[in-house]
Amino acid sequence: MNPKSIIKLLTICITILLVLILFSQIKLSDIVYTLTVLNYFHLLFAFILYSCSYFFRTLRFYILLDKKVSLKDLFHIVCVHNMANNIFPARTGELSYVYLLNKVHNKQTGEGIASLAVARVLDLFIILIMFFISLYFVEFLSSSVSKIIWIAASFMIILIVFFALSLYFGTYISLFTRNIFIGLKIDRINVIIFLLNKVDEVIESIQAIKSFKKTAFLELIIASFGIWLSMYSFNFLLVSAMNIDLDFLSVIFATSFAIFTTVLPIQGVGGFGTLEGGWTVGFITVGLASDLAISSGFIYHTIIWIYFLILGAWGTLMLKRNEPKEV
Repeated sequence: MNPKSIIKLLTICITILLVLILFSQIKLSDIVYTLTVLNYFHLLFAFILYSCSYFFRTLRFYILLDKKVSLKDLFHIVCVHNMANNIFPARTGELSYVYLLNKVHNKQTGEGIASLAVARVLDLFIILIMFFISLYFVEFLSSSVSKIIWIAASFMIILIVFFALSLYFGTYISLFTRNIFIGLKIDRINVIIFLLNKVDEVIESIQAIKSFKKTAFLELIIASFGIWLSMYSFNFLLVSAMNIDLDFLSVIFATSFAIFTTVLPIQGVGGFGTLEGGWTVGFITVGLASDLAISSGFIYHTIIWIYFLILGAWGTLMLKRNEPKEV
């Protein structure tokens, strides 16, 4: 069995296991109660904010592609891409962006992969910045929880160091890593080959950032902040709609745990289980009761599904309508 098949099988198993564990901790009445207190007026504004995040994603890809593809066409691609990304496990839906860019605009696969990889690196670092800001202001964490979070924060700092080193010494890091595995005589194992190739791809995408002009890089940063300010504001509105009384920075902190499950390649099938798990951990950490944390996570995820399916269906329809007709 190849590494990709193993990863897919693992994500399916993890999804089923996590969903069963989470459902075993609540009653159906918990979800029904949370639904009854929903403020549907907030949901309308939440959809507007969610759509705003799509606009900023579109703007970022527009900049990454050197403004050679129209914003209108890219918006339709982003709608379909985000839908696929939320449905398929382990971020395999990312391939839809590369495929559509090639099919609709004849962009080379390498160009699509490079722009997507840079976007994901920017996502991770903007989320980390906002997470650390919120962490500084969240004061009601227990000492044991704080230790766990700071361990995770240390890991994230290692990622930042890796990013900085890859930016300037990526070739040497790649070569050094390969030499280690060659020395251990395990470089021909399929899983190791797969991992080494992924490391190379990440380093190449990070080094691609150096080719951007300073003005373009600033635009990318602004667009990336626009994406995540929209998404965190969206999260805050949904949390408020479920009658959960938390301030904005606490919501940023709590929902970051769920967001990490969608940005990193650990997402379950449809995101189920993994997103709710991250959501639950985040909200229990800020003091929410476990039953409310779990039930609100499932409701949040359901609303997300409704929103991305609406936008995904719109994007699919527009792409179909604009397809060149065969003579």
